[in-house]
Amino acid sequence: MKKLDLSEEQMRYVEPQMATIGYMLANYEKFGDFALKVASDYFYELGKYMGQSVKEKMGIIKSDAEAVAAVMNAILEQAAGIKDALKVDGNKVIGENVGFCPMMEAVRIMKAPWEAVCRNYSWRWFEGLASGVNPNVKMEVPESRIWGKNRCFHVITVPE
Repeated sequence: MKKLDLSEEQMRYVEPQMATIGYMLANYEKFGDFALKVASDYFYELGKYMGQSVKEKMGIIKSDAEAVAAVMNAILEQAAGIKDALKVDGNKVIGENVGFCPMMEAVRIMKAPWEAVCRNYSWRWFEGLASGVNPNVKMEVPESRIWGKNRCFHVITVPE
């Protein structure tokens, strides 16, 4: 595993992801697809808990797109060092990232299976964060760097 060209601050966000990915993949190696299902459910529930907790701490009462974006932006800034990652467009919360992603960097360093990690860890956690604010959200990922695209593009639809 080599460090790549990351700053000390960026590595502060990448290293915890490496530990979690390593544990998830060790279980996958031993238990196969069942381990990915368990991980997927776990990261969704973890995100949901974090979303609910931060919503409460921020004193947010609503569960509209603005509330979802506010909570998720607060968490992403704290957990990943990414500021204002999400924007609101009507009832949609849009996440577009072409820059630093701790998960992507951890996957690269570890040479981990990128799609398996994103689908079962980061995307599920992300969806859980939104669900912690509004349990009826739907998330889609029409573009992702895992498929060779230039950006990761997440769309979270919040019922009106």
